[in-house]
Amino acid sequence: MSPGRAHQTPVGLRSHWLRRDWGWLHLVAGGQGPALWLVHGLGGSAHDFYALAPLLRGDFTLLIPDLPGSGASDKPALAYSPQLFVDELAALSTELGLERAFWMGHSMGGQIVLTLALERPELTRGVVAVCPSGGHVGLGRLHRLALALLARPDGHLRLYHRGAIRLWIRYAYGDPSHPSREELTRRVQAQWDSLEGPLVERSFVRAGRALLDRPLWQRLKGVSVPVMMVGGKRDRITPPRHLGRLLGHLPHGAPYHELPCGHMPVYTMPEELASLATGFFQGP
Repeated sequence: MSPGRAHQTPVGLRSHWLRRDWGWLHLVAGGQGPALWLVHGLGGSAHDFYALAPLLRGDFTLLIPDLPGSGASDKPALAYSPQLFVDELAALSTELGLERAFWMGHSMGGQIVLTLALERPELTRGVVAVCPSGGHVGLGRLHRLALALLARPDGHLRLYHRGAIRLWIRYAYGDPSHPSREELTRRVQAQWDSLEGPLVERSFVRAGRALLDRPLWQRLKGVSVPVMMVGGKRDRITPPRHLGRLLGHLPHGAPYHELPCGHMPVYTMPEELASLATGFFQGP
């Protein structure tokens, strides 16, 4: 998407295109109050927070980026990884003069904001990690073989069928009847079927491989900023045992809340998620 092209956003928020050294980054921003970054997960986009944003914009100035390689941002040939996203968001936050912001991340975005809390505490007032990745033990031989069979070294899938997107999103939801599932499926399929589909595929495969290669939980003992974790009782993407490893290595007293949902509470339980996050960030 070229800079300046119309992009529908929630009421009270606007699209901005920021020039970076790798291309254009799309950022949705608006609201009032302290800065709160909302960071999407693997294969996601700023759209993932459009149900949540109206519930938060009265208390926070929201900054919702499409990460490099995702959504409406450019998709150059980068070595996509959670660490690249951490470095990009830290640089962007500093350039915008937003030191000591709040951060919320979903799935891979949860791993990103936890890494920011660990590596860049000076930029972080508090973090909410929603169904975060990074709690897996690592890849065994069978996992590596499966990954090699599914993805080519150049960062593309060996075989792609559009029905796989429908199955994956259904699996992630844990509540296949939720009305947002069909809308999300149509939107993701449309992007993968478009002319930029091969670029989306490349960034997805590269980021996914990097995500699996480097678990985060063993590093979290050094976190010094307030962290809250939110999980889904029926989450099959980041199951409770993964969240347990992350939580067990955070400083003692980090709160955890389990919602009765799958991996997508940003779509299925936005009111509950907004209430938890606002209460945590604003304190007693």
